[in-house]
Amino acid sequence: MIISKTNIIADNAIALSMGSILSGSLANLQDPDFSRIVSSNSSTFRFTISNVGACQYIALHGLNLPSGATVTVTATSFSKSFILTRSVKNLVFYVSLPTTPGGLIVEIIGSGTKTISYMQAGMASRIDWGTSSGQSLYYLANNKANRVTTTGQGMPTRRVQEINAPKLKLNIKNAYKAWARSDLQEIHALYDETGVLSELDYEEENRPDESCALFEMSNSDVSTHSQTTTLVDISMSFRVVA
Repeated sequence: MIISKTNIIADNAIALSMGSILSGSLANLQDPDFSRIVSSNSSTFRFTISNVGACQYIALHGLNLPSGATVTVTATSFSKSFILTRSVKNLVFYVSLPTTPGGLIVEIIGSGTKTISYMQAGMASRIDWGTSSGQSLYYLANNKANRVTTTGQGMPTRRVQEINAPKLKLNIKNAYKAWARSDLQEIHALYDETGVLSELDYEEENRPDESCALFEMSNSDVSTHSQTTTLVDISMSFRVVA
């Protein structure tokens, strides 16, 4: 699992290099208010973020992209691509060697309207012990609530469907106390600054779609380990875009 701990593109210049903008502006990508978007209906929508330093993750959140679209992120030392086969709201690309001086290019190729709400990139904390047992994988679930009215005979007549932002609790067991003193504090600092964290569950599987945008942190608790003073147990609760 990785969780973002810095965002180094919050103030960088973003320039359109191919396609046109249908609504919103590229500057909206730096605003954690997901109601502020950028959309394009060009077959190739490409933009460049200037002066990007070392990145370990590149996250695109609040997505509405057509199935079959190809999303590519490119910098000096890497190029990552993903083809959408289903509707997803997040793509978090993991870069194992964070050496990306220069510009960062984001390209989406496909027919139809392409919408992005928010973008982060920077360094991430890699949690080698990964997801905990029983952790919810909301990006594989159906996060819709349905209300159905029925006739007097119990037959369905009308359905109202709403998309939820479910709650997610991350339980990080047997973490090193040094991690809580360093990486966890950077995660807190980024959340305090932006109100949004990027999370990817299985960074080595090349599945950027199996990720979430974490918001509305309700608690972050650190407790002593039952058997050693070098380890701690950590729990964090959020609502998620998944």
